[in-house]
Amino acid sequence: MKLSYYPGCVAKSTGIEYDISTRSVCKALGVELEEIIDWNCCGATHCSNETLAVGLSARVMARAENPIMTSCSICYSNLRIAALRLEDKHLRDRVNSLLDSPYSSADVRHVLEVIMESMDEDSVAVPLNGMKIAPYYGCLLTRPPGGLDSPENPQILERFITLLGGESVVHPCRMLCCGGPIFMSQEEASSRSAFQILRAAKSAGAEAVVTACPLCHLMLDAMQRSIESRYKEEIGLPVLYVTQLAGIALGLGLEELALDKNSVSPLALVEGINASVNI
Repeated sequence: MKLSYYPGCVAKSTGIEYDISTRSVCKALGVELEEIIDWNCCGATHCSNETLAVGLSARVMARAENPIMTSCSICYSNLRIAALRLEDKHLRDRVNSLLDSPYSSADVRHVLEVIMESMDEDSVAVPLNGMKIAPYYGCLLTRPPGGLDSPENPQILERFITLLGGESVVHPCRMLCCGGPIFMSQEEASSRSAFQILRAAKSAGAEAVVTACPLCHLMLDAMQRSIESRYKEEIGLPVLYVTQLAGIALGLGLEELALDKNSVSPLALVEGINASVNI
């Protein structure tokens, strides 16, 4: 399988571990990634000018030579929203008048669904041995409707965890906003939301959280120590990207998955998994 890879802005900065682990996992699964040449920001979630927001995503999609895969849930949602809006001929004509290469259509996929399609039980070299993992969807992975799963009651992360040999932990905050979009303007409210998610996951018995969004990962992982300090409560939950969790089960190494770049170290967790299968 050959896909046009759209890393998105965060994959080249604070979410570089997502990019590294995405490339490693796709290579291990025989998925060939061809990074889109001269890609640009998708418009993120705060670009209020419709022509600009759709145009940014349209430019990315127009440069792809194969079905597009992205690992960022925000990019995935934005590209899909743009593709839906571009079904309007008047908007498409307006946007195309601004582009060097005109947009016609696009097939946009998330790395999670690519992994689920490319991986089976025989691919799992290091089963998670019943490890309790809390799935965390966030706001955008399943929106707009018609994507990889139901926006109201998604189950793809639960199936993903089970496929890897883990136990999916039921908790009430799996789709609560992480607070990332309002962190700069309303830090207290943002931190409270992230704290609720982490606390719910830990109270349910989770040993780790898995997410598919770099902004959610930033809030739950990089901000976790700050949240612990604010609420005077120790959490200590590793937060893994879906690609990192998949890579562990595939038997990939720590450097291939950039596990040393996570703020809350998952290394003890990985050592426990490896010990259980005598690696």
